[in-house]
Amino acid sequence: MSDKFKELEVKLSKYKWYLKEAKQLELSIRYPYQLADGNVGGGKSSGGDNDKLLSTLIKIDENEVLNKYVKIGQAIERTFAELPEHLQEAMMEFYINRKGHYRGHPKRCAAKLNVDVSTLYRWRTEIVTEFDRQLQKDEKNKEES
Repeated sequence: MSDKFKELEVKLSKYKWYLKEAKQLELSIRYPYQLADGNVGGGKSSGGDNDKLLSTLIKIDENEVLNKYVKIGQAIERTFAELPEHLQEAMMEFYINRKGHYRGHPKRCAAKLNVDVSTLYRWRTEIVTEFDRQLQKDEKNKEES
């Protein structure tokens, strides 16, 4: 297996992690922890940004880590949508639904899918190839804009 194949498989298997981290980053930008400004009089504080929603949206849009996680998650979702049903099932079993200490174990997944381990490997190769194609599409779109 090549290093790129392994790297792409790691990204695929971290799908739920990317979703969770992206949500946490977005929430931390939308609702940052703020110290009290000392305004105890009940009136408006003086100065400051009057358009907090716009500045929050700009911060979300410009956060590179958040954008990276969202793009990887979207590429994984597009990959799933493009695959035939048997590959979708293999993708869910091998990469997405990773529970227990046998998670991502080729022999266990192959048995659960009722296929040979070599067949599962071919399917994994097809899934990773499609995922790479989706990521390349993102890069191409990024360069064009």
